[in-house]
Amino acid sequence: MKVKFISSIRIKFFIGAIFLLLIPIFDSLAQDTLQNNNEYVPEKTYLIIKNDGTEYIGEILSDDGREILVNTLKLGKLYIPKHEIKSISLVNKEEILAAKLPEDDFFSSRYFITTNGFNQKKGDHYLLIHIFGPEVQFAVTDNITVGGLTSWIGMPIVLSLKYSAKLTDNLHVGAGVLGGSLSWSNIAANGILPYGSVTFGNLKHNITFSGGWIYVQDANQTPTESHESALFSVAGMVRLGEKVSFVVDSFGFKETNSDVVVVMPGIRIGSNKNAFQIGLTQVYVDDEFIPFPIPTLGWFKRF
Repeated sequence: MKVKFISSIRIKFFIGAIFLLLIPIFDSLAQDTLQNNNEYVPEKTYLIIKNDGTEYIGEILSDDGREILVNTLKLGKLYIPKHEIKSISLVNKEEILAAKLPEDDFFSSRYFITTNGFNQKKGDHYLLIHIFGPEVQFAVTDNITVGGLTSWIGMPIVLSLKYSAKLTDNLHVGAGVLGGSLSWSNIAANGILPYGSVTFGNLKHNITFSGGWIYVQDANQTPTESHESALFSVAGMVRLGEKVSFVVDSFGFKETNSDVVVVMPGIRIGSNKNAFQIGLTQVYVDDEFIPFPIPTLGWFKRF
């Protein structure tokens, strides 16, 4: 009996020792599994860059192996498929809040003259100083912007309204209207331009096709003089570096018996707070080139 009792104690001791030795292994496996399921540091900020160049910044809430859930600073919570992600890196949130690390290309909703299907977020406004006058745009909602522009002598004065929507990551649409008059010079001379646009691509690389109908009149003339014409535009943008983009804008319309096409290629340099752009304007009337020696200059200011 004594021998059996001692043997039983030895067996129990042996089993207990093995169990104690295996605890760290099981614990390690459990920690590895937990790390694989949640390999990102909680409450830290990450920069996620997709294959198409789109960037998101925020806290990674979960990762199931197929997609990650990100609480972005701008858009809130969204799921991103992992096969669409180019890189994920830890960033400094204070730098982001100080606008040293931009999350988006804020001024990508504009070319030199025309606009596109990209939208501004509510509360994101900007001032654009052209060589010929100022312009201001206010984002009253995430999809609607209102604004106005004029020359340095206050003639004409034009108001604008635009609605934009995202259909897919690389397809955006917009519709809007411009309306105004020659103000103090001739308030009865006025016009309107409704338009629509389709944008393919992202904020860094995109092309936009736009079309509209322009109508202008002068009620002071007897009979009232008026002119109307279809208007078209092709414009695009390509990011060349961290702060440099190539921008090209164009529009064409029919003036009496002539076809007019204006093309403006140029460069935009800056950040999400400020940007400067310069371009060369080329005017073609019935396939004949007309020199335009004054460069197209513009300065963006976000507020």
